[in-house]
Amino acid sequence: MMSYAPVKRQKIAVLGGGMAALTAVFELTNQPDWQNHYEITVYQMGWRLGGKGASGRNLDANARIEEHGLHLLMGSYENTFQMMRHCYAELGRKAGTPLATWQDAFKPYNVVSLPEQVDNQWKLWINDLPVNNLLPGDGVPFPSVWGYVQTLVDYLVRQVQETLAALTAFWQDVPPENESQVSLQFPDWIQTLRQDMGLTVTHQRESAIAKLYLAQQIIQALPKDPQQHQKVQHQAIIWLLQNFCRWFGDFLGDLVKDNDKFRRYWVLAELSCIIACGLIQERVIFRGFDCLDDYDFREWLQRQGASNLTVNSAPVRGFYDLAFAYEDGDTERPNFAAGAFLRCFLRMNLSFRGAIFWKMQSGMGDTIFTPLYELLQQRGVKFQFFHRVKHLELSTDKQSIAAIYLGRQATVKGDTYNPLVDIKGLTCWPSAPLYEQLVEGEALQTKQINLESISTPWGDVEEKFLRVGEDFDVVLLGISIAAIKALGQELIAANPAWESMMENVKTVKTLALQLWLKPNLTQLGWSLQIPVMGGYEHPFNTWADMSHLLPQEDWPVLNSPANIAYFCGPLQENAVATNANAPALLSQETEQVRTTAVAWMEQHLPTLWPNMANKSDHSALNWNLLVDRQNRQGTERLDSQFWKANVEPTDRYVLSLKGSTCYRLQSDRSGFSNLYLTGDWTLNGINVGCIEATVVSGMQAARAIGGYAKTIIGETDF
Repeated sequence: MMSYAPVKRQKIAVLGGGMAALTAVFELTNQPDWQNHYEITVYQMGWRLGGKGASGRNLDANARIEEHGLHLLMGSYENTFQMMRHCYAELGRKAGTPLATWQDAFKPYNVVSLPEQVDNQWKLWINDLPVNNLLPGDGVPFPSVWGYVQTLVDYLVRQVQETLAALTAFWQDVPPENESQVSLQFPDWIQTLRQDMGLTVTHQRESAIAKLYLAQQIIQALPKDPQQHQKVQHQAIIWLLQNFCRWFGDFLGDLVKDNDKFRRYWVLAELSCIIACGLIQERVIFRGFDCLDDYDFREWLQRQGASNLTVNSAPVRGFYDLAFAYEDGDTERPNFAAGAFLRCFLRMNLSFRGAIFWKMQSGMGDTIFTPLYELLQQRGVKFQFFHRVKHLELSTDKQSIAAIYLGRQATVKGDTYNPLVDIKGLTCWPSAPLYEQLVEGEALQTKQINLESISTPWGDVEEKFLRVGEDFDVVLLGISIAAIKALGQELIAANPAWESMMENVKTVKTLALQLWLKPNLTQLGWSLQIPVMGGYEHPFNTWADMSHLLPQEDWPVLNSPANIAYFCGPLQENAVATNANAPALLSQETEQVRTTAVAWMEQHLPTLWPNMANKSDHSALNWNLLVDRQNRQGTERLDSQFWKANVEPTDRYVLSLKGSTCYRLQSDRSGFSNLYLTGDWTLNGINVGCIEATVVSGMQAARAIGGYAKTIIGETDF
């Protein structure tokens, strides 16, 4: 009888425990008999998983949730929801327990506020977006680029119909057009095309609107594959839409300036028309969105002939704010690659499932990283907390990773560090290490050492050296690109593509502010629907009411908050000195956020919440409305709240600057034979800093390591 030597399991060293890395591990361990093929160990700095998405419960402050910033899931995050639905189902939490199912953990939300500054005054544009019966994660593909052209024109038709209905009510009747507008005069070549395609203009009143309807008819009559279209058909669509759009602007006239409702109708109509024409004219329908990434989106809009009103409109600015799309954090330097902008903007607004947003019903750590950790641990994945990556060493021939240098930050008393705590029946990540499990715990707590900071004065308790062939065979690098500059110097020096990526794929510092207030939102003076808001005053330009999290926190019955507000925005690079290796400078950054928050709150919060102003002195803020167990006075009450300067390399947000997409590396093209990459900084088909990009990148890395075939929804534009 023949005997066979057992197949050696590949040892995979996963560096970093953010969303991309965990997704890759999730996908690998989804494969049949994965334990016969792999041995997977995740090495994580500090005490928790999550990277930029990590959250913690402050056990010294009523187990309140503390985040890196505002985190929401979009209804278009198809792969993220697919994974989380699988995760919750496999965990099989008991019915009736907190966050037992994915639909307990994530709830649809559809109200978006887009502030507009008109005549030096802020006006709130509240959008109660439609919901649908779809569920994110069902595996429904996104439309092609041509599909979005059709959707945009259908949306434009509905917008125009709604505008005319509103005008009828506004004017009692739509004024008649002049003679030149009434006559159905199309160029001969369009008349010929219309006849050849068997199309009739059925609209009976305005000739300009007949142009819009004819454009819609042509689009609907064409095959889904634009390769089968004729050039003249595309030329006709562009001509018809552009001529209609010019007429529509003239038709609305001064109403665009003087009336909020009709200004907004115009902005949405022109934006739809410009994008639809641009996708055809720039051949994006054939080439994909990346072909536009040499332009900033606003620059591209201007190139397409958009008005300044639309270029600087609230929907555009709000999306820049959502992605912190300001070079070096300077709000005077907006920069967002046009293709990346359009891909995400169209998916977010036109392809959401259920609702445009899904709000997590606890901290991001509780809803996403706890279930992922529990499931992966259950499957047999090993986790090594308190291990920071210091250096990657190349082989002699510079073709592969030969060694990984790690610093062990603390000594676990038992065999395994158990990172989670129970908060009202829900397992959560604490906002600080569980010191009682660490040999050095007392010293770490006394000295208030931040083990997630590269600028900590704390020295490693041990240096570890992992060797290829012994401790690992494959390396999955899931650490943020801003941290690679220090630990990947050999990679950068050995490969020009790495050097180019490091020079061109940039990150930005951000700031976050969380407030717990005594009054509810109505009592604060907000009379509209509870929003998610973007596009407000910098730097805290984005706000979401997160009061639904109060039941998850552990507040006393008396004197508990009635409202929680999350704010975030970009932090300018030159606000203070930028040497993040010095603890003193990190402290300066944190103090700068506090100073900025005080000034911003005093100047801009009363616009949102009129009752936040002091009744006796309307120029001052009523700081007593902040919950403070120590009952401090004035601005000192802010010290009871939570703010954060996200300046650490692993905290910085990845930008999508114009001209940078081509420098991103793919997960399976690191240039080194046993190194795979994952993160929202890779070339992942989305190329914007968001959780869906990290998930897609993680799936791509797992597919490359595992060598299996899998189609990933949304990784291409076709």
